[in-house]
Order: sequence, then structure tokens, then C-alpha cells
Amino acid sequence: MKVNPKMIAIARESRGLSQTELASKLDVSISNVSRYEDSSEIKEDTIQKLSEVLDYPVSFFYQDFLVQPPNIHYRKRLTLSPKIIRKADALMNIYRSNIEKMLNTIDLDSANLPMLTESNYDKPRKIAAYLRSYWKVEKGPIKDLVGLVEKHGIMVIMFDFETDKIDGRSMMTESGQPVIFLNKHLAGERIRLTLAHELGHITMHLRTFATHGRDEEAEAFEFASEFLMPESEIRLSLSGRVTLEKLADLKRIWKQSMASILYWSEKLKCVTPNQSRYLWAQYSALGYRKQEPIPIQIDTPTLVARMV
Repeated sequence: MKVNPKMIAIARESRGLSQTELASKLDVSISNVSRYEDSSEIKEDTIQKLSEVLDYPVSFFYQDFLVQPPNIHYRKRLTLSPKIIRKADALMNIYRSNIEKMLNTIDLDSANLPMLTESNYDKPRKIAAYLRSYWKVEKGPIKDLVGLVEKHGIMVIMFDFETDKIDGRSMMTESGQPVIFLNKHLAGERIRLTLAHELGHITMHLRTFATHGRDEEAEAFEFASEFLMPESEIRLSLSGRVTLEKLADLKRIWKQSMASILYWSEKLKCVTPNQSRYLWAQYSALGYRKQEPIPIQIDTPTLVARMV
């Protein structure tokens, strides 16, 4: 059985190492490391040393492994170094591979997601409303968003990205099962928004028509806002004078951050530009950009644990 050189690269990246750093740990040249990651003809003692340095069993390097392309949908708040992104991608690919092995041994229904028609695939608000209807979601706030998503066959994993600059990412297994990775260190309300945001990517972008030229992030945010706070239900609450106190009350009800409710108010034109600027100034002055009041609890995913 031959070594899969891709597994050496993914093991290295998952440990956050460059080729230079790995070469130093192995006490070999960089050209040797480059050769290891490009050839299946590697000596057993070299694989044993790689196993010890990268802390993976020898069998790890012999797996038949398909690496997902790097253009996986994800939310990031700031520009990230390629090293951080490569490490996250590598770890998620390893998770995905293990999930696929489990899927081959158990009977799990495919994700219960509607197929969109070409006439409405670029209408995020309409799609979000349709998905709530398709899943028979009751009116009002969604209490257990994680449970709802998992109920319909989408796997949710609370993940340590080792940075707060990545909110979440989503990918598909080879069999078409969606997997959403959420940054477990974020505030509960932000995790909920990210989960709905990634659900929007899966529904509108990963399974449907070409999205070239469209602002996929804006579409996913609009989808998430409508899915979590339907316009027809929250608009009345946003009528009249919108204040920080009202935003805080709505946060308790809808389990969304004051910031995301204010953004949604702007989108729905429930506040004027002047009102919006005043509210954002107040919001910043009170330090809410760093930490909002009224923490929101997030439910724990159980689907993968039940699969295990």
C-alpha cells in the first residue's frame, strides 16, 4: 500500500506548520519535505518520523483522501493570513473525511433541503421564507436553531478555529451531506447568526445555480435575517421610535444581537439614515461593539455524537 502524499500536506497544515518549519523538526531539507508531499515513494522510517512529529498514526498517511477545494464558503471579519486559513481548511477536511466514513456505516437520511428553481434562486428573503414554510417552522423566534438544522440532516460542529476572525464555514461531503462548522468561542447570538448565514450559503450557493458576479455574503446575511427574524413578524416591533432599549428587548425575544437587529432595521427601512447614525454612535459609546448586554445561550449540537 502506497503513501498518499496529500495526507502529509494536510497533516502539516493542520498543525499550523510551513514546509520550512516541518523540515526543521524533521532535520531534513525543505526540498525533501516538498518531495514527501508530491510522491508516494517514501521510506517507512520517514513515515514513522512524520507520524511522531505531526502526531498522527502511521495509518493516517495511507488514507484515500479527497481534499476539498479552498474556496469553501465562510464568514470572516478581517483579512486572515493564508496559514490560518490553511490550518482551518485542513482540520475541517479531516473532520469531513471521518464523517464520510461514519456515513458509510450508518443509515442517515439526506439533508431535507428544497431544490430551487432558476427564477428565484437569487431572492434571499423569498428563499428564507420558503424554507421556514418547507420545514414547517412555527411563527416567532426559533428557540433551538441548532436542533432545527440537525433535525433536517445538516451536521453542526462547534469548532476551535484558534482565532475569533472566522465565524464559521460550511462544506459538503462527497455524498452531498452539508456540514457547518461554527466558532465555539463566539457569543451565542453571533453563533446563531452564523449558523443561519451558512444555511443560506448551503441553500442558495452550494447546491444551486452559478453565483458569479453576485454578492454571496450579502445574500447570505439577508437570508439569515429573514430566516431568524421574518419581516412580516418583526416589522411591527420596529415601528415607532427605535432605541437601544427597544433593540435590547428585541434581542431577548429573537435571540439575535442588537447590532444584527439594527442592520435588519436599516434593510427594512424602519429607521432613517440619521436615526441609524445616532443609534450606532450610542452603541459604540457604550462599548457594545466589543460586548453586548444580555448574553444568549446556544444549544449543543448532538447529531455527530449520536452518529458516533
